[in-house]
Order: sequence, then C-alpha cells, then structure tokens
Amino acid sequence: MRAAAAGAGEAAFLILLDGLAAAAIAFVTGAVAPYAMVLALAVAGLYRSRMTHSVLDDLPRILTSAVVLVAAGALLNLSPGPLVWGPALFAAVVAARVLGYRLIRLRRRRRPGRAAIVVGSGDFAVRVADALRDDRAYGISPVGFVGPPALTQPTLPVLAPAADLERAVARYKPLHLIVAFPAIPDADLVQTLRRCRRYGVTVHVVPRLFELAVGCGRTEYVRGIPLARLRPEPAQMRSWAIKRLIDVVGALAGLVLLAPVFLLCALATLWESGKHGVLFRQERVGRDGKLFTIFKFRSLTPASDLESQVKWNINHDMRLGPVGKVLRFSSLDELPQLVNVLRGDMSLVGPRPERQFFVDQFRRTYTGYADRHRVPTGITGWAQIHGLRGDTSIEERVRFDNHYIEHWSVGLDIKIIMRTVGSMLSIHRV
Repeated sequence: MRAAAAGAGEAAFLILLDGLAAAAIAFVTGAVAPYAMVLALAVAGLYRSRMTHSVLDDLPRILTSAVVLVAAGALLNLSPGPLVWGPALFAAVVAARVLGYRLIRLRRRRRPGRAAIVVGSGDFAVRVADALRDDRAYGISPVGFVGPPALTQPTLPVLAPAADLERAVARYKPLHLIVAFPAIPDADLVQTLRRCRRYGVTVHVVPRLFELAVGCGRTEYVRGIPLARLRPEPAQMRSWAIKRLIDVVGALAGLVLLAPVFLLCALATLWESGKHGVLFRQERVGRDGKLFTIFKFRSLTPASDLESQVKWNINHDMRLGPVGKVLRFSSLDELPQLVNVLRGDMSLVGPRPERQFFVDQFRRTYTGYADRHRVPTGITGWAQIHGLRGDTSIEERVRFDNHYIEHWSVGLDIKIIMRTVGSMLSIHRV
C-alpha cells in the first residue's frame, strides 16, 4: 500500500493532464462524451504505477478508449459529430501523454527514487541493480542485495543472507523487491515472497529463460532485462472490498431464498438427532490462524469433543443415518455457514477451514499449507469445484487453494459460485 501511495502523485498528474485535454475538446466541439475519457483510460489500466512510460506502447489502449467513447456517444446520441471530436480527442490525449511522460522522467531523474532491495548477489543481480541506478527515470533506487557474499566486490552492500530476506524487508522497509536469480530453493522463496508482500512491498521477478521470451508477456524492461511485476496480496487490492459486499448480499439472499430448505433440513435433523439438537458447532482455523466457531446441520453426533477434533472423515461412519447421509452428500449440511459469512468469520468463496489438530499436522507436512490462511476461508472454493473435497489429496488442495489466492478476482469468485450451484443441481460442468 505504501508502494501504491508512492506512485499516486504520478497517476494524479496524468489524470489532470488527460482531464484537461478531454475537457478542452468537449468545450470546443460541444460534445459530452469526451468528459468520460479519464474513466475509459482508467479502465484501460493507463494510470497504474509503472517503471517505464511509452506513448507508442500506450497508443492501442488510447485509441481503443477513444473509439469506445465515440461508439457510446453515437449510440446514446449524446455527442453529435463524432468524426470531428473523436480524432481530436485522441490527438489531444496523445499530446498530453507525451508532455506528461517527459515531465515524469525529468522529475524522477532529480529525485532519489523508491528504495528497492535486489534479491540475489551474483553477477546478474549486480547487472540489474546497476541498470536501475544508472538511469533514475525508472524511479527505483536499489539500496543493497540479499543473498550469499558475492564473489566479486558488488557496487552495493549485501544487507543480509538469503535466509533473512523477510527480516531485511522488515528492517529496511523497501518499496520494491527485485528478484534476480537468487540461490534460494523456489519453494522457500515463494513462501517468503508471499509474506514479504504483506508488508506492502511490490515484487518484480526476472523470469527464468527470459532470453527465449519465457514469461515475458506484460512485463517492463530495464535495459533489455524483463521484470515481471507480481500481483499484490488480494486483501491489498482495491476490488477486495467488493468481495465482502458480495458475501453480505449473497449470504442474505441465500438465507431468505433458501428459508424453506433450511426449515426442511432442520426438521429432518431434529427427527434423526433428537435431543442432540439441529446445529453442530466446531472450532475451525480461519484467516491468519484465528479460531472461529463454524455452524453445520448435525449429520452425526460424535462420541466426544476429542473425536470431533481428530476424526478426519465420517462419510463411511456406521453411525451416519439416512438424513445425515443426504445432508453430507448433497452439501446441505453446509448451509448454516451462511451465518458465518454474515458474521465475517468466512467468505462465500475461499479455502475450506480445517480444525487446529489437522492444521498443525498439515503445516509441518505440506509446503505452502500455512499460505492458505492469507484470505478468509470459504463455504466453497477452487479446490472444491475440482473435486477436492472429503477424503482427497491435501497436497493438491494446497496447490489449488494457493492458485486461487494468487489469481483472485471478483470474476473468479462468481465463476466458482456458479460452478458450485451447478454441481449441487447436478448440472454438468461447462
């Protein structure tokens, strides 16, 4: 978030220039649509923080934005004469961008730049650091390396060994990490970088085999070296608030629309469980390792609290009655968790929550298991819609859950919800 704040001034400056250019065209031509040009450029991603700015690279997005506004103005009949103001708007924005990018580069060269740590200390890491230091127009200033002692005298100090990367980030508080082929096992590096991103650090990675254009799509180049910017943690993204909105609206809608189903499940459970009650409560591990009480329709009454905490799966338990079997195999026993979603304990979509006993075991056994707790747990998830529920591979679940977190978007959540509903209605996956 500090990295985003550091680039906010440049984004505001570009918004001002684009807004002035669009307003000038709207005033001269009398058209209304040009006023929406800043919004169109924002949707096109032209206000994101970048190391390099190029009008030629941005031309396709600027042109597309102008064409969309022309089409919208013509369709709504708001802006007559699109053949006049459309090209004028495109030319004005391009001119504003040429001026804006030149001023941004001049300003960067007069300032120290945003502090960065280079992860790696070999010849290639030194080459990347030198390229960033030689041209301040990139806006990033390396302050040191993290890695083993260099064979040759580096141009910057080695701040810490590779094993202390997270500690170095906490101590020196850089805004950027440049990962340049460090001598660290990938599995260890992945987990460390995930933790470092939670400090608000922007991570750039030099793709392996980049000479063959592997992983070089949508990257920025520093003297011919591609740097792929990693996405921030989902909770640091602006769209994360929409996830909570979907959770609240979806949970409320589910509780209202499924009220008859809740009643039938409750009556059937009460008939089978008798004095043991309708709801089953159990402690689970949620986001950041916090414990919460999960609610489910009671499908089986365990013999003791210890059994409920350490028994892995009850699908083949002889004590499971007909109502319990229907509830479990249809996933209707999970419906009361909509209350957990409303309370903020869970989300509609996320990694499934597990008991503390198994979390402790799996954390020691499976690499990346603890990383699942970076986001709220969910009623359904990416692993579940791929058949990984019940007595299935934990290693695969970890991989699918972390894939979901790294690729999270509002659209992905909606897709998972639709696939889950389709599965419950026995609709074939499409």
